[in-house]
Amino acid sequence: MAKHSFCHIEWTVTNLERARKFYGGLFDWTFEAWGENYLMFNTPAKDLGGGFELKSAVQAGASPVVYIDVEDIEPYLEKAVALGGSVMTPKGDIPNIGWYAIIKDPDGNAVGLFQGLPK
Repeated sequence: MAKHSFCHIEWTVTNLERARKFYGGLFDWTFEAWGENYLMFNTPAKDLGGGFELKSAVQAGASPVVYIDVEDIEPYLEKAVALGGSVMTPKGDIPNIGWYAIIKDPDGNAVGLFQGLPK
């Protein structure tokens, strides 16, 4: 029976090395090249991975918005901008749950950030 959980996330990018620097610098992900047009990634916890597929162009907003769990959103917003990305949606409140924000990577892909309430 299917588990119906995420097993792989994939974004399209126009520059694999720039994606490696952005996501590696922002989230400490590790990478492995799979040929010339694909770059696999793993999270530090190794709980979920995915890849970046090289394309000649990226249509902003065409990729899914995936949320990354972070301990504090603000430093990630600053880091994203410093690494060549931008802030699409500033930090906002999710009542009784926590906070969220959405950044864009250098190709315009949206990436969500989630910060839960302290337990």
